[in-house]
Amino acid sequence: MWGIMDRREFLATGASAAIVTTSKLDRTVSAALLPQDEIRAAFPRVASERFVNAAAGTPLGTFAERGIQRYIDFQKLGSAQGRGDYVNDMLSNIRGAFGGLIGARESEIALVHCTKAGEQVVIDGLDPMRNGGNIVTNDFHFSGSLHNLTGLQRAGVDVRIVKSRDWNVSAEDMVSVIDDETKLVAITLVSNVNGRVEPVRELADAAHAHGAYVYADIIQAAGIFPLDVRELGIDFAAANGYKWLYGVHGSGFLYVRDELQGTVLADRLFPGNTRSNYAPWVDQPDVGQSDFTYQPRSNARRYEPGHHSYLGYCAVYEGLRFIERVGVDNALAHSVRMNKTINARLDPDQYVCISPDVDRSPIITFASKQPQVLERKLRNANVVISRIGNGRFRISPAVYNTDDDIDALVDALNASP
Repeated sequence: MWGIMDRREFLATGASAAIVTTSKLDRTVSAALLPQDEIRAAFPRVASERFVNAAAGTPLGTFAERGIQRYIDFQKLGSAQGRGDYVNDMLSNIRGAFGGLIGARESEIALVHCTKAGEQVVIDGLDPMRNGGNIVTNDFHFSGSLHNLTGLQRAGVDVRIVKSRDWNVSAEDMVSVIDDETKLVAITLVSNVNGRVEPVRELADAAHAHGAYVYADIIQAAGIFPLDVRELGIDFAAANGYKWLYGVHGSGFLYVRDELQGTVLADRLFPGNTRSNYAPWVDQPDVGQSDFTYQPRSNARRYEPGHHSYLGYCAVYEGLRFIERVGVDNALAHSVRMNKTINARLDPDQYVCISPDVDRSPIITFASKQPQVLERKLRNANVVISRIGNGRFRISPAVYNTDDDIDALVDALNASP
C-alpha cells in the first residue's frame, strides 16, 4: 500500500514512483489507501462497463447518492432527526473543505454554479472590461472559455491567444506576449484535451511582474492533482463538482485571494438582504442609518449569486470526504501508473500519444490512424472513453479502475480492425 507523498516531493519527481511495466500492469502496487473492492463497490456503474472516462465526469458514487438522498429527505420530511443538522453542517463546512483541498482559506471560497461562471466573475470584475488592457491565454484553455474570450475579442477586448506547437505551449511563448497592459492571464491548469500541465508558477511570476493577475481553470485538477493555489501564484480559480470531486453538475467553486476581494476584483452582485429603516417597516428607525441598510460581505461569499444547488453540494460534500480518505497523491499515482502503461502498450503504428505530461497527469490522449474502427473496438470491449474529434481519443482512469480495465482497453485498441 502506498503512503501519501509530500506535495512538493510529488511534483518534483513527476510521479516517478509510479511503477510500470511495458507488458502488463505491475499488480504488486496499489495506489489507493482504501481496498480496491471497497472503492469499486462505491461506484455501481463500473460493475456493468469499463468506465475509463473520469475527465468527462465520474460516475455517481453511493456516498454522493447518500448525500443527495439526505437533502431530499430534508426537503421532503423536514429538519427533524438530524436532517437539518446535516444540511447545515454541509453549508458550514463545504467551502473550507474545498479550500483545504487546493491550499486556500475558507474565506477565499465562493459557491458558483459552474467553472465558467466563476471565470466570468473574474473577467467582469477586473479592469480589461472597463479600462482597457489585455487578457492573455492559450489554445489549451477550456474551449467554452475560449469561445467566450473570442466573443470578447470580437467586441473589442484585446485578447491574446497563444497557439500551441506539437500539442504543447511553452512558458516562453506565453511570457513573450505578457506586457504592462496585461490585466489577466487565464489558463487551464490541467488540459481537458490532452492532460497537459500548465507551467503556472512561471506564468504567475511573469504576470505579477507586470502587475497582472492569474486565473486558473482547475476542474481537471481539483481532487486528482496536488495543488496549492498560493504556492503556484494563482490569484483566482474555479472548478465544478462533477469531475474529480465525485459530485454532480451545478456545484462549482470560485477561489479569490483574500487580498484582492472587493478591491482588485470588484463586487458584482452584492448578495444579501437589505432592511427598510423607516416606518411602517420598523417602529423606531435607527438614527444615523440610511433608509435601506446595506451590509456587504467581507469574504468570497460576496461573489455568490444567492441560493445554490444545495442538493448538488451535498453530493460534492461527500465526494470531498471520499477524496480525503483516498488521498489526492494516491489517486493521481494510480491514474499516472495506468496511463504510463497504456502509453507503453498501445501499438505505435496505430496510435500516437499527443500528451506531453504522461508522467504526472491523470489524462492521456492519442491520435488514431484508423479512427473509423475505434467505436466498434470500444463497444465490443464494453469500454467507455472520450472521443474528442479528428481521430483523437482521451483516456482518464480513476481510483475505481482496475488493471483488468486497462488490459481490456489496450487489448481492444490493439486488436486487428
